[in-house]
Amino acid sequence: MRRAVILLPLLLGGCSCERHPAADAPGAAATAATAVAEATGSTDAATVAPLGPAPLSAVAAGAEDEGIVVRHYLNALARGDHAAADAFWSGGRTASHADDAVLRQLLSQPEPSRVLSLRMDIEVPIARDQAQPSRLREVPVRIRVMTADGPLRYQGGYRLQPRPDASGWEIHGASVQPVLD
Repeated sequence: MRRAVILLPLLLGGCSCERHPAADAPGAAATAATAVAEATGSTDAATVAPLGPAPLSAVAAGAEDEGIVVRHYLNALARGDHAAADAFWSGGRTASHADDAVLRQLLSQPEPSRVLSLRMDIEVPIARDQAQPSRLREVPVRIRVMTADGPLRYQGGYRLQPRPDASGWEIHGASVQPVLD
């Protein structure tokens, strides 16, 4: 008991509840630059903005990332809007036989009650070339469709490339297959 009374002030005295950002944290450079600007009284944007290399990207800044493009494509399929879904593909349409045809066919059923729910697990895109920045990306997906007949699962990926004007990503291939239990 006596030891606890002696150790308690030492433990509490050494504790600090204030968080200090790490020097290599993403916002640390901006915080340091802002502190320098405040100390010198400067409001120049060049003084406040951290200097560093811009991230490399094969598409325009502000364009949707690869995973979002795939998610929008699958949502358009689930809504039955094939024109909108095909617009995500290179050239504005799929090949004569898309590599995700089994999924497209299921989501195109005329009975809306056939598909009860759709769950998409979209993983981090993978570079499929050695270029810097990468111009060929693959987005791995796992899809679970709950139908009136029971659950169906699909797995695979969508391959994307930059649009010709580099305004965003477009799908140029897919490999999505049913998963058998």
